[in-house]
Amino acid sequence: MSIVSICANSQTHAVYFCGERIPMSNDFVYNKLMNVIRRQVSVVNLPSLREKTRSFFPIIERYLREHGLPQDLKYIPIVESGFVANAKSRVGAKGFWQFMPATAGQYGLQITDGFDEREDIFKSTKAACRLIRDYYNFIVKNRGVASWSLTAAAYNYGIGNVNNAIKKQGTDYFNMQLNEETSLYVYKIIAVKELFEYPEIYMKNFGYNIFDAKALPKPIKGGDDSDKDFQQVDLQQSEELFKKEVANVKYEYVLAYVDKIPKEFEDGGLITITLLEDLNTKIRFAGKGQSFSVPAWKVDGRIVADIGFGHDVILYDTDQEKGIDVDKLERKKRTNVVLKNVLHE
Repeated sequence: MSIVSICANSQTHAVYFCGERIPMSNDFVYNKLMNVIRRQVSVVNLPSLREKTRSFFPIIERYLREHGLPQDLKYIPIVESGFVANAKSRVGAKGFWQFMPATAGQYGLQITDGFDEREDIFKSTKAACRLIRDYYNFIVKNRGVASWSLTAAAYNYGIGNVNNAIKKQGTDYFNMQLNEETSLYVYKIIAVKELFEYPEIYMKNFGYNIFDAKALPKPIKGGDDSDKDFQQVDLQQSEELFKKEVANVKYEYVLAYVDKIPKEFEDGGLITITLLEDLNTKIRFAGKGQSFSVPAWKVDGRIVADIGFGHDVILYDTDQEKGIDVDKLERKKRTNVVLKNVLHE
């Protein structure tokens, strides 16, 4: 099955970046993101990267909170450097966040012959948060739009270039003609986020566990992620605008249980979930007592499953953590779980 056919009706395939809903109903955007997701598998499947995220994400998340920034921005360093401290681009950008020397100096990062603070995860992350916040506030103040997509594009392309593009083309990143790198940049960030946060939705289409270092990927043919044929305030004010963006996303938790899962459970195998309450989604209704078997996978010691409702219904344990801890499975009886039902608009 082609990954482009993940969702027969893209209207139900809700994807968000920093609280902003990605226009998946646009066929071009949908297919382009699916192709980029396919190509990012080789990135997120690196065991070394997975280890680094466990160390670096908590640091980045802390700084993002301190600066009032969305947590989705933590995926930028993966796209920029893959968390390689001394990564250097052909134009001189370096470090976790790929700062150019001049910009690094502007944001307080010291660079000498034997010392480069762009390679310091703490100092470079703090500087990156300040820069991203400045770019976001600039766009809000000068263009009158609260857009994290444009802010991320500015991180790659420069605030001046993005500002000029907005003047000529409007404020919708997904309908702008930019250089090839920037036109793919936000898609790459979203693709990495999707594969880290919702791998179960994509793994059955790839045919293997993308987070299993021993898994052998099946070759995928076709697709083109180029963009050559694309035709198509202050901090308090910024935070208020961001809150408005995400205010329409609500959740409810529906009780359910999973039948006994054997110790020899293998990736891609089926687990059976039975509802203890009614589950009402915009896709369909499932009543109390209804059971359904779904494919499941092991990721970081937890079993995650594609429930069949896209991003709108996700399997959690009773501690409201995604997936089921393998070590806490009830081997002789059913395991209680909850289904997180996302209610949009």
